[in-house]
Amino acid sequence: MSRNDVTLVYNPYASTPTREFVVEDRTTSSDTVMYPGEPVKINGEGANYVIHLATGDPEYGTDIMAGITANGSTETSTVDGVVDVILPLPGIIWRGKATDSTALAAGILYDCVTFDFTTPDFTVDEDEGTDENIHGLRIMGYDSDEGTVDFMIKPNVTLLDDLV
Repeated sequence: MSRNDVTLVYNPYASTPTREFVVEDRTTSSDTVMYPGEPVKINGEGANYVIHLATGDPEYGTDIMAGITANGSTETSTVDGVVDVILPLPGIIWRGKATDSTALAAGILYDCVTFDFTTPDFTVDEDEGTDENIHGLRIMGYDSDEGTVDFMIKPNVTLLDDLV
């Protein structure tokens, strides 16, 4: 994983909406350290920690996305820590690398997709095929020269309105 896999590109709010979340120690959770710019979710309904999203997340009825990390997490192998997370409020637009930059074309605009985490970095799987009723990211634009996708996080997969 690397820093700034996902970056904030448009924030309609007066300040960046950030909240601190607890991260479980790495021995208990088996997750890895979180770097700034990584998507995270609550590790289950009624759970108390955030963990990384996986390939195919976020999805309705499965994931409660907390947002995108604003800094690095502080947990150790034996002690819980914290991480600041930028909340995925409506209207915020994010940017991430496309999973396959050769697939960037006008036909993907407004498709609903998810993240891909099959490489060491989080990417936006623009070629996954749109599924309005399941996928939690909506493509708002792309830059084929840079290989990036701009997207919104749909409220139904977040703390605002999860369907879990």
